[in-house]
Amino acid sequence: MKSLSYHWKSRFMIILLVSLAVAGLLAMLDLTSWAEQINQQGYTHGGDGEGKPNIPAVLMYVLPFVKELVLIGVPMLLVLLVMTLSAAVKRKLHKRKN
Repeated sequence: MKSLSYHWKSRFMIILLVSLAVAGLLAMLDLTSWAEQINQQGYTHGGDGEGKPNIPAVLMYVLPFVKELVLIGVPMLLVLLVMTLSAAVKRKLHKRKN
């Protein structure tokens, strides 16, 4: 439990800022002409209009996990990158002072 409460405010702020940045980027992506084109054309999953998708059955079970991995993994990696860079900057600043 000590590791969870260790610098929890700074960790929370980093996660919040990265999440807000990703949400902002996605909101800006929604305003692009590429997104408008997709919305106008619609999106099909490879089916021929009969309601059955034209993808292998294995992918129907794998793709939801890929979605979760991307939606959870990308922000996690961004947070780790920010924390690693901030630790490196703190070390450099601390060495300069000494």
